[in-house]
Amino acid sequence: MAKNISNQWATDFLQSSPIFSDLKILLKGTNWTQWPGCQGLLSLINEPIILSSGLSLDMKPQDDKLPFIDMGYEERVYKKGIISTREHNWHDLFNALIWLLFPKTKVLLNELHMQELITQTGKKRTPGRDAITHLDESGIIIASSKPELLQALKEHYWQDVFVHYRELWLAQDSQSTEQQQIGAFVFGHGMYEKAFKPFIGFTGKAYCLEVAPDFYQHDKLTQYHILDELLSTDIKEKHTLKDATYLSPLPILGVPGWSSENEAAEFYQNSHYFRAKQPPHI
Repeated sequence: MAKNISNQWATDFLQSSPIFSDLKILLKGTNWTQWPGCQGLLSLINEPIILSSGLSLDMKPQDDKLPFIDMGYEERVYKKGIISTREHNWHDLFNALIWLLFPKTKVLLNELHMQELITQTGKKRTPGRDAITHLDESGIIIASSKPELLQALKEHYWQDVFVHYRELWLAQDSQSTEQQQIGAFVFGHGMYEKAFKPFIGFTGKAYCLEVAPDFYQHDKLTQYHILDELLSTDIKEKHTLKDATYLSPLPILGVPGWSSENEAAEFYQNSHYFRAKQPPHI
């Protein structure tokens, strides 16, 4: 299902993996028994999402009635405010949900795509567009109040980050968030799609963000609001997506709480999955 995912509706999809746990909060009370369609997704927006062009975000079915068919996806979003959405498709449903969780960052990525398209020659993507796409499809936000943990993750010190400091990830296993000091948040909608059938080799692109010490004392939706502000500001001010070098490989199944397999410390000894950092090419 990871590579050839069926687009048959599954009412219990949120139970498929602990990776979907945050979506349960976003979708609480929806009780969808079939594909929600564009209108069902738009009904989840509490206040308008305003694009860089000043237009309000809209969604239209990607079918033979899709307006402005001559435009590319990003151009249609930017100039017309329309996200073309296949209404019976997991990939596009997850993309829409990420727009709800990270509206400011998704707006910024659309603007950056348009800026890169101006300099792009032919069909080959610029390094900037490659980086934007990596984050958009495979991004995982790693948020911690401890910069040394973020650096250890970037250096691929998996035993330190995932085993030695495991208890700092696992507030979801207790009634208190006081112990949690690092966590993972799905940004790339392709990661949700692959989570239906996780596999050894399932890897994302980590974007590390430092947060305030009390970050994990907020409720989950407030955490997403804070991350959206921090992430969009970080990308804009530090130009972190000029190429893909800022993003770090992240073995998804190693994130504590995201796979029952990683409850055993031996799981992290698979050096083919938990790879050492390679020296830079000279």
